[in-house]
Amino acid sequence: MSIGQGTRAPGTEPLVVRPKRAWQMLDCGNTRGYELVKAGELESFLDGRSRKITVESIHRYIARKLAAEVPSEAAPLRRRRGRPPKRLTAETAS
Repeated sequence: MSIGQGTRAPGTEPLVVRPKRAWQMLDCGNTRGYELVKAGELESFLDGRSRKITVESIHRYIARKLAAEVPSEAAPLRRRRGRPPKRLTAETAS
């Protein structure tokens, strides 16, 4: 059995994870992770003194973020490269 797997059967996903593991799954830090918990974006509870975050709430959070990123039908904005063009003033126009 590998470290961190606990008594789970190989190949099964846990129902809850500790905050450190949740932040790894979301690729975020402590501050951002606890902000998500406080805002109600992630479901958590205390098991004794140990905080647990439901994996299902992590999946729902990711699904909400992906749904909000649906590309619009409008043409994409063109990226500008280099320096911005010089503006013409009354002095330079003559």
